[in-house]
Amino acid sequence: MIKLSQERTRRLIAVHGWSAVICGLFLYVVVLTGAVAVLVHEIGAWSVGGSKVAEPMAAPVDATLRELIETVPEAQREDVSLFGNAAGEIVAYFHTHQQNPASGNMEDFGTLMDIDPRSGEVLRSREDYGSEVFNAGPGDALDRFIVDLHVNLHLPEPWGLYATGILGLVMLVAAISGLLIHRHLIKDAFVAPRPTGALLEKKDRHVLAGTWGLVFGFVLAFTGSFFSFATALGLPLVAITAFGGDQVAALETLSGTPEASDPAPVPMANLDAIHARSAAEAGSVPQFTSVSHWGRADSQVLVFHAPSEGELTGTTNLFDGATGEFLGVKPSLGTVPSAGTVAFDLMGPLHFGHFAGLLSKIVWVCLGLAMCYVTITGLQLWLQRREEDPLWRRLASSVEVVAYGTPIGLAGAAHVFFLSYGRADTHYWVASGFIGFSLLTIALGLLLPRAALHRTLAGFLGALFVLLPFTRMLLGGTPWAEALAGGNGVVVAMDCVMVLSGVICCRVAAGLGWMPRFAALTPRAAT
Repeated sequence: MIKLSQERTRRLIAVHGWSAVICGLFLYVVVLTGAVAVLVHEIGAWSVGGSKVAEPMAAPVDATLRELIETVPEAQREDVSLFGNAAGEIVAYFHTHQQNPASGNMEDFGTLMDIDPRSGEVLRSREDYGSEVFNAGPGDALDRFIVDLHVNLHLPEPWGLYATGILGLVMLVAAISGLLIHRHLIKDAFVAPRPTGALLEKKDRHVLAGTWGLVFGFVLAFTGSFFSFATALGLPLVAITAFGGDQVAALETLSGTPEASDPAPVPMANLDAIHARSAAEAGSVPQFTSVSHWGRADSQVLVFHAPSEGELTGTTNLFDGATGEFLGVKPSLGTVPSAGTVAFDLMGPLHFGHFAGLLSKIVWVCLGLAMCYVTITGLQLWLQRREEDPLWRRLASSVEVVAYGTPIGLAGAAHVFFLSYGRADTHYWVASGFIGFSLLTIALGLLLPRAALHRTLAGFLGALFVLLPFTRMLLGGTPWAEALAGGNGVVVAMDCVMVLSGVICCRVAAGLGWMPRFAALTPRAAT
């Protein structure tokens, strides 16, 4: 292990601690929402009472699209995007490209339809720019709010991406400095928390969780920073340095030169046949389909797939839209397979944890929550050594408020979602619910003494969690029997997770610890 002088060790500890104090609270919000966002598909299905069908993109869609495309303005028939949402519906976006007067940027503009894959019925339809139309669906308000909070903290673009990217770099610094500080990694990985004092026990638990989470923290920070900076900063820098500021030339190098334009009208190939061939090639059901130049001789179809069994990365297949001919696998980066393509493709699975289905997602959630624990306990340990200073004492109370206030805000937003679903603008009320419950938590932090704050907030959070399944079902949510009969076990599972999380929080509020402790039997007790 690396040996450092006492002076260098002290400096590293200062960097490790102060970086956590300065950015730790924001970092905690990003990591916590990221851990929750790993299960965003499951949360979306739970919030709307389950999915109509397990794989909406596996359903026949060609005949339905041919009928619907005749109902939209001719200008919006240029491109079509297809994907399945959490409710098991097919979302079709018929669009063209034009300048958005509000932003001044070129954007997609068209009509988005939510389609029942069983009947082909259009459930909802709305027309808007791509930056707005996807924020109007009532059923995806909760999961989209969680993702946006994690990705950009709901700050305007590109500043939100810059903020989360910088926080990712701070987390990277903390992980590297933590690796250098923990000179006895094997010993620290199996340290037993000492019950001799609250401070020592908290320190041991921080070391234990931090040691096990070092590698994960490094991976999470690196991949998260990459996603934040890749498009917001990386592409413009590449264009400036390598292409003289020409972003079009940079994009053509990264994704290939567009085919020669041929606007001659040609009947579109059967999309169901394309999906079937693509699924056979990729070994998985399509997740997203993009059709460019519908009904033209130069039409192309891109079909995106999740990783097949035993694979880490997904596949993108390219088809001729006019003939249905399979043109091959399209690399996600560049025009031919390369080491850069492999590295780029690994970023998603390593960050989102979806490479092995639900099992890897659960592992990623647990590791993410462990990193949240490391962040909060690191702040508390640093502040506890300075609690004689009134300024640090006030900051210590803010740690409690943020640590509990963020999940309280998310749980409160979920309650408000169920209250507004089908009755009002869910996107507006979910955001308002998060802000309202967060402000309530801040008010409790200002009014309550610090000694009572921890248990009060833990009990409040526990009550919100326990009541969530009842709020969902009382306001028209799918009952358990109906959910199980329809193959939507995720609804029951998420309800159970909410109740279990609430019970744990209530135990913490009662001072019993997060789980029961079973003492070993003594000889007397055994007899």
